[in-house]
Order: sequence, then structure tokens, then C-alpha cells
Amino acid sequence: MGYELLQKIGLSQNEIKIYESLLKQGLSNANEISRDTGIHRISIYDSLRSLREKGLVSLVNEGKKQIYAPANPEMLLDLIEEKENDLKKTKKLIPELTKYYNGTKTKQEIISFKGLAGIKNLLRDMLTSKTDLLDFGAEHWSKVYLGAFYIKWEKERSKQKINLRAIANERIKGVKLELSEIRWIPKHHTSRVSTYVYDNKVAMIMWSDKPLGILIKDNIISESYRNYFEFMWKNAKK
Repeated sequence: MGYELLQKIGLSQNEIKIYESLLKQGLSNANEISRDTGIHRISIYDSLRSLREKGLVSLVNEGKKQIYAPANPEMLLDLIEEKENDLKKTKKLIPELTKYYNGTKTKQEIISFKGLAGIKNLLRDMLTSKTDLLDFGAEHWSKVYLGAFYIKWEKERSKQKINLRAIANERIKGVKLELSEIRWIPKHHTSRVSTYVYDNKVAMIMWSDKPLGILIKDNIISESYRNYFEFMWKNAKK
């Protein structure tokens, strides 16, 4: 008998053995079923009760004896149909569950970028932004490390009409960037980490001998950083 297939429609291994025994032996009591299947008598009663609920076994009283009879195997079609209906109902839940998945609790993704080549790829991702690019911790290390690439990147940002709001160190006052608004923090607040917030992403670049970038894709985290930026923005000098 196809045990695995019958298990898929909700029958336990013991239930399958008992039902198979009844089909082969015909009317049987619990002791006879136990001897034929090797299943303990206590478990026999539990499984018989479940089989009766599924409509696969019926109880026949002969005096004080309880005799069990198998139902026509075509009754399995009812179980199959019931399982199919359950699957259809579950399938209808998928669009609703997908809304949750695509909502605020989206799957978090963290990507690392190593070396200048990796940092360039991270900056290229920023050029896909559909929102303003928020930048803090900036001391213009991008221009120092990337030179001509950074100049080209700035032109492309302007071409893509991606607005930039930056909170930068006063040491680089005088820098002119298109589609940008910059506010300032005192010179003594130095940083070698540039943080960018855009779309549902937070990008951090650690400027060192071996630059390292980290990109976090997460609605909740990006919103937290965006709120932090807005707080600093209000308190930074124009």
C-alpha cells in the first residue's frame, strides 16, 4: 500500500496499517488487528477512533464484542477532496500574506562591498534612488579616494535629478554641488564614516587604507536612520 501517499491526505502510519489489515482480514476485533499489525492494543483504539471519524472504519456490535469493519476505499476520495479544498483555501491566503512580506517587515538584506571597486558599485546603487539622498558624516572622503570617478558620479546624480541633503564638516565649507543642500557641524566633529539613506536602504562607507562599504536593505532600519538624520538636520548650521 502507498504509505507515503496516504500520509499526505492525513492518515497516520498506524491508521494505514490498521485499515490495510481490515481490508485484507475483513471484520476484526481489536485483539485480532493488534496481532496482525504488531501495534499495541492501546494505540489500536486511538487509531480506530480516528479512522471512524474519517469515515474509513465502522463499528459493529456483536453482543458484548466490538467488531470493526473497513469502509469502501472510495471513501478515500472524500479525504482527497477535503485536502484539495484546504489547499485551495491556503492558496487564496498567499496574496494577503505577500502584502505583509512586502510591507514594513520586509526581509532584511545586508551586503558588503570591499575595496575601491566595491565602493564604486555601492555608489552606483545610490544612482538608482527614487528618494532624496541623505548624507551625514561627510568630510568629502569620496573625492579624496575616488577622484575622477566621484566627479563623474556627481554629474550622473545631477543628470538623474537625485536631490542630495548632506550634513558635513565645516572644514569643507565652500564645496558647491548641484541639486544639493548642505548644513554644517563644527570642525572638531570628524568622521571617516559616510552614511547615506535612500529608498529603504542605509549605506555606510568606512574610509581607510582598505575601504569597506555596507548596504542594509530594511524598511524599519532605513526609517530609523532617516529620523536620526532629520533630527541632526534641524540642529545643524545652515
